[in-house]
Amino acid sequence: MNSLLLIAALGLAVWFWQDSLRARELAVSQSRQYCNNYNYQFLDDSVALLSLRPTRNKRGTMTLYRKYHFEFSLDGYNRYNGTANLIGHHLQSIQLDHPQGQIIESSENSDSEDHGEPR
Repeated sequence: MNSLLLIAALGLAVWFWQDSLRARELAVSQSRQYCNNYNYQFLDDSVALLSLRPTRNKRGTMTLYRKYHFEFSLDGYNRYNGTANLIGHHLQSIQLDHPQGQIIESSENSDSEDHGEPR
């Protein structure tokens, strides 16, 4: 019985690790693409996890809400903050803290059923 629980816990840990890597890769690629759309530089080619919590998507399925931080530059000299919010493996919204005001794009109104809102 104990070995069965250990195997189940190990399997869950491996699943969570792989799921987290996939979500991080998605956050990096979406953040980079978003910065490129505005002709900004996506700095350090990385994101950092700020928040992780369980939530439900629009279909009511339990999934994870992840909030990632990244930095971008307008000219290569100054650094500004940005965040990417994922519900499961789908970008919910992205925000750039531009010096002249925040730029927020949300995919909530998308036709995809995979997007949800954090609760």
